[in-house]
Amino acid sequence: MGRFGWAYIGSGGIAGLTASELMNGETGRVVAVWNRTKSRAEEFAKAFGAKVYDTPEEAINAEDVEGVYIAVTADKHAEYTKLCIKNHKPVLCEKPFAVNRKEAEEVIEYAKKENVYVAEAMWTWFNEPAYKYKKWVDSGKIGKIKSAKGSFCRPMIYVTDNPRLTTNEMIGGGLMDIGIYVVTYAYRLFGKPDKITCKGKVRNRVDIAEDIVFDYPGFSVQIKVAMDKIGREYFNVYGEDGAIKAPIFHAPRKIVMSGKNPDIYRNNELFYDTEFRHVAEEVREGLKESRYVPFSHTLDVMEIMDECRRQMGVKYPGE
Repeated sequence: MGRFGWAYIGSGGIAGLTASELMNGETGRVVAVWNRTKSRAEEFAKAFGAKVYDTPEEAINAEDVEGVYIAVTADKHAEYTKLCIKNHKPVLCEKPFAVNRKEAEEVIEYAKKENVYVAEAMWTWFNEPAYKYKKWVDSGKIGKIKSAKGSFCRPMIYVTDNPRLTTNEMIGGGLMDIGIYVVTYAYRLFGKPDKITCKGKVRNRVDIAEDIVFDYPGFSVQIKVAMDKIGREYFNVYGEDGAIKAPIFHAPRKIVMSGKNPDIYRNNELFYDTEFRHVAEEVREGLKESRYVPFSHTLDVMEIMDECRRQMGVKYPGE
């Protein structure tokens, strides 16, 4: 079969990054695009060989479209995912999948009812490095887990004026934008925590930074997230017999295991292209739920973030 045809709903920064990798890959292509600001869609279309449409529904139903990638702000994720489901078009929706667990459940139940493939674009978990990390943890090669630490800190609010980061109505905040990567990593490695403790810095109804602790039987995971400072990005797990460390954990080129069973894993794949390739394969296979990011994982992570926001006092419109 030929390259999988994608319609893009949204043509901002993340859309451009993913489309660039599709152009350098071998399995996908952008054939249609819609953006609220048409001039931006036209620039995107010129760069990536797509056709601009006046409405999202026209783009979704355009010729050769096999799936839809939703890359608008998070407050609109559920709306456009539901539009795709209504038109029976498979969906890859950017993270966070929805505003909260309740909204995510509504979307997923609608997808099940209409028998339409839907997946959250948690691209870290469409790629092999995360699974290699989990395999090493589960193998017992570093012994009994003693602790884990994850960090994702970037001075984002000082290097960009993009309102999606700091506007409550657009589901802004560090947790939903970058914290979701650390939360998901801890969840995928260890499951739902027994206890969640979250203390955050909130400004104008949006969380700028947070310190989170997940308690598990016998150990805890300490998580640091910040949009207002330069900091390291990593996820490290420490055991009685060694440690596993991944710098730039959400897109690692190297994972290192030290201790009694030292090992190094290296990766050179295109991360976004791999994500889109896996989704295309699942859609063409006839699946309605992703093997890589199943519904239960999306819902559990939304529930964990709901609790973190509850403890920080961050509410979004309609909650």
